Amino acid sequence: MSISQKFNLKNLFTKEEVSVLVFLIFFTLVGIAFRIYHTYLREDEAKIQFEKTDIDSILVAVFSEEKVEKSEIISSNKKEEPLKKKSVNLNKASIEELKRLPGIGEKTAQKIVEYRNNYGGFKKIEDVMKVERIGPNLFEKIKDYIITK
Repeated sequence: MSISQKFNLKNLFTKEEVSVLVFLIFFTLVGIAFRIYHTYLREDEAKIQFEKTDIDSILVAVFSEEKVEKSEIISSNKKEEPLKKKSVNLNKASIEELKRLPGIGEKTAQKIVEYRNNYGGFKKIEDVMKVERIGPNLFEKIKDYIITK
């Protein structure tokens, strides 16, 4: 018996097993092609997304212990004037005004407004740490910009 006859697929596998192997090999190759597409060919989209991201939001997401939603990390394309010290009143600010604070996104701003409505406002700026999603690290970033009176 020759070597080619010994390694003939018909001698090693049944027809059903060969079908399953062909199926698995085909979809493995499709998966590899898909992965290559996402890794190398869509690289520009990730780069563009990163360039549009607010650096303060990235730092908060990376270094804080708080959970930060992806939607909070992505900043808008609007160029706003720099935030002035002691310019955001926690007891009166709208969600849009609160979102201008470093590290504060839509959901956290909503949590601040909910807390303000439920508990009658903030007596001192440290009270903002009672709001879910705001811990000591984030408070340190926003304390120079907030007031309660």
